[in-house]
Amino acid sequence: MISVIEVYNTVRDLCNKDQKGFVTPKVFNTFAEIAQQNVFSEMFKELSGAKQLRARNLDPSGGDSVYRSVKDDLSNFVTQIQVTGDDSPLYVNSNTFKRPNDTYKIISLRYDVDGNEEVASWAEVELVYDTEKIPHILNSNLSAPTAAYPVALISNVIQVFPNDETYTGALVITYYRQPASKYPSNVGNYSYGDVDVTLGPALAVETALDDGFIIPNIPNCRHFELPEHYKGEVISEIAKMIGIRLRDDMIIAYGTAETTEK
Repeated sequence: MISVIEVYNTVRDLCNKDQKGFVTPKVFNTFAEIAQQNVFSEMFKELSGAKQLRARNLDPSGGDSVYRSVKDDLSNFVTQIQVTGDDSPLYVNSNTFKRPNDTYKIISLRYDVDGNEEVASWAEVELVYDTEKIPHILNSNLSAPTAAYPVALISNVIQVFPNDETYTGALVITYYRQPASKYPSNVGNYSYGDVDVTLGPALAVETALDDGFIIPNIPNCRHFELPEHYKGEVISEIAKMIGIRLRDDMIIAYGTAETTEK
């Protein structure tokens, strides 16, 4: 995880260079979650680039593998939820399910085709994202979905076909969740480093001085959830946004240059 206090101090010092101004904790917090989201999205672009390297046999092996490194980083955000019957808030009807609120990207679906929850009855579901394709798939003599080979249309909800109204089984949703934050200390039932899925990264302070120096309120702070080696990218993203807010070309240039180098 990345310390929200260290990131704030770095951004504050950058913005206070030559006494051009400083960033308050309140302003910093408005940009922190956006910056984390931007970096998180870039991780998937890195993964795509790593796949291309692997396809061309240019990806190093073992611990030096770019693909393996990015997949390892993203594995922290893989979540699996089982929806069983109408007792789940994600259940709409026997073949329609809500997406989890923190979904970033669905990885896979498994469908309990006969309701007995035996492993043998679970079928991998083919994912379809194009609404216009579904009528053609359902009416096809060759590719129409069956209980053994179901298809799901992914939109604002998840619809599984074939549509069997008697279905009372379950759906397992495996997905990348949105990044959240981590506890910076032991707080209640939570330990240092535990994920707080209810909040994004945020700096809480006991005292904030006019020159931007702060005394942090550690228990109420929330660190960035991203791995430590993305700290530079997070700082760059916040610097760009604050530079635009302050109309400071130097800060904007710093953030842009640092991002370009990554």
